[in-house]
Amino acid sequence: MTGRGRRPRRGLVRLTSVLGALALVAAACGGTTGGSTTVTYVGVSGGSISFGMTGSPTGCNPNTPSGDTTATLTLLGGVLPSPYVVEADGLPMANSDLIASAEPLNLNPLTVVYTLNPKAVWSDGVPITANDFKYAWEQQRGDADGTSTNVVSIAGYRDITSVTGTNGGHTVTVKFKTVFADWQMLFANLLPAHVMEKVGWDPSCSTVSSSIDLSGGPFEIASVSNSEIRLVQNPKWWGAPASSKSITVHLASSTAQLSSWMSSGFIQVAEPTTVTPSFLTDVTGLPGAQSDADTSNTLLQLDMASSLDARLSPDLRTAIGLSINRQQLLNQQVSWAAPGITVANSHVYVQGQQGYKPAPSATVPTTTIPATTSSTSTTVIGAGGSVNFPVTPVPAQADAFLAAAGLVKTADSPYYHSAFGVPFTLHMVVDESDPWAASAAPTIRADLKAAGTNTDIQTATSASAAGSALAGGYADLALLPVTFSPFLSQTLAWYTTLLGAPGKNGSQDWTAYNNVQFEQLVESASQQLNADTAAGIYQQADTQLWDQMVSLPLYAEPAVLAWSRSVGGVVQESRGTSLLWYARYWAVRQAESTSNTTPSLPGQ
Repeated sequence: MTGRGRRPRRGLVRLTSVLGALALVAAACGGTTGGSTTVTYVGVSGGSISFGMTGSPTGCNPNTPSGDTTATLTLLGGVLPSPYVVEADGLPMANSDLIASAEPLNLNPLTVVYTLNPKAVWSDGVPITANDFKYAWEQQRGDADGTSTNVVSIAGYRDITSVTGTNGGHTVTVKFKTVFADWQMLFANLLPAHVMEKVGWDPSCSTVSSSIDLSGGPFEIASVSNSEIRLVQNPKWWGAPASSKSITVHLASSTAQLSSWMSSGFIQVAEPTTVTPSFLTDVTGLPGAQSDADTSNTLLQLDMASSLDARLSPDLRTAIGLSINRQQLLNQQVSWAAPGITVANSHVYVQGQQGYKPAPSATVPTTTIPATTSSTSTTVIGAGGSVNFPVTPVPAQADAFLAAAGLVKTADSPYYHSAFGVPFTLHMVVDESDPWAASAAPTIRADLKAAGTNTDIQTATSASAAGSALAGGYADLALLPVTFSPFLSQTLAWYTTLLGAPGKNGSQDWTAYNNVQFEQLVESASQQLNADTAAGIYQQADTQLWDQMVSLPLYAEPAVLAWSRSVGGVVQESRGTSLLWYARYWAVRQAESTSNTTPSLPGQ
């Protein structure tokens, strides 16, 4: 085991495009006889690599809402240390450069002991110790009155009673008052306590900072500007040195600019923060480059207002779900470029994640919904997990639910309230910053119109803004992306107020769903150290979300990484933001000459 977890293995890439001359061995024209010679390209130590990404870092502390963006997390992924890191397969792996071991030594109360690598130091030479862990806990455990707003999430941290250091700070003992099964997710993106105690947990910085984001990894921040950030080898790094001496991160204003940079050779590696169909087209037609497309850790979904006093009863929400052609939406938006992506089938897992169960192939209900149903309790066709909620519309059953909700219609007219005699109009807010949401919205509106329900569209600047509009009662539906992790306790934040009100302490309960039984399920699951037991409980929770149609999962958004044949060691990290941590393995590749005495890097 090396680095921040094991070196990721290529394994089986679901969707791979090999473009142009991609082999390590290329044929070059020979002499006048028409023969050819073989030129082998190998990775060599040293050299500089240019990496392009869309979006710009938004802060210097990725554990605060202002810094919790994909761009910030990706950039600092090559700098800030974490005890565990998400690998290419989407699973967490111990960072053996930082921790020699980490294990629960006691279960009552849960006690986790981290043994730190004594060589681990920040880039200013100060040792990484228990003080850094303790500071991270103190800042993220939440205020006593539950009003903290400057942390990404208090999940897990709120369950800790103490963090203490022994052995010169190289042994960290973390005691919990309540079992938190996903303890491996804690203390990610550690920041230097001796710096943060001076500048504050949430400093007023709009991008990453070389003076605050001290490195505990193979690279450190050398310079920062509006258009580029330069990473160089960290001279204090105690692990195996990076293959390249520097990586310059160029910040593109759009995916079009990113693909142009890739085409011209201005950058050698490109990863858009959010993939667009045009970028997929561009990179799959680019000679001399290679690209990997896969499912990302982001799910596009349609959240529905689900509070007890919301306009949308369970009947209405179910009717909406039965009116949307999710299969056609997927075919139009994604399948042409990423045929391995299927219609989503879970609120707890995203496709490609361990534990995800794809739906059966049938697209018709496996059971029959009665013509009328209670407005307070809905039995949904094939709810949850591996069962079959329709991926194409079921108009007759949708009409039955609409009628049960008190809506009526005449031929060629939209539904209207029987009590008020006015047309029933849905209000949908859309995260316009997500191109998949923006392009899906008109199709969803057309589906709902075909079902007899008028829908107007509002736009929001971000997923959180769209969610806030839904939670605040300004919309009935919110079309937005949701980011998943390997840690299923994330469900605590999505459909409960166990972390706080929406927007507080990491709570993203945009639907305002309030159900005691559901809260008990996910809280119990988050405390189960047995993964199989936890998975079963989370499955029950997922089934309840289907039964109540709190949210309609659509599809996992694609992720694409493209790179030039002049760079070796590049592996897609679509399940998280660890790409630049593993950039230590990226190497400039050169043609190997018979007289070349420079040793090549292994695996290049």
